[in-house]
Amino acid sequence: MIKKIAFTVLITFLFTPTHAPAQMKNVIEIYDIEQETVIKTITITSFIRKDSDKVLQGISSIYKKFNPLPEKGLLVKIPLDPAIHVTNQWINSLVDELIIFYPEEDEPFILIYDDENSTYFFTIDRKVPEEILFTLLFHH
Repeated sequence: MIKKIAFTVLITFLFTPTHAPAQMKNVIEIYDIEQETVIKTITITSFIRKDSDKVLQGISSIYKKFNPLPEKGLLVKIPLDPAIHVTNQWINSLVDELIIFYPEEDEPFILIYDDENSTYFFTIDRKVPEEILFTLLFHH
């Protein structure tokens, strides 16, 4: 029962529209999966925007786990305005939101939506998302 509630809360967080208030358009949210709550919000910077582009351009493969949602770890929701165009062998689309998963016991991976709101989970180069997380967690 608790897993169903946690899953529902996580899905609600993931699918909450980012086009609500104008000031929320530039706010990054860090979500603790186990606590089921946003633990920090930060205004997006040009540094994070550039690193987000690096993450999207550095997609290495499709994430293949059956259940991609980890039980523990962090999730970082980064709005991208203007949207970033991503072209590779799996997707050719504008991406206006990047969600980076930092599972406690696994490698980081991302979730993006295409122009038709289809979801895609991808593996990525580990270095850039770790730099982003470090910057976000210790940003004042």
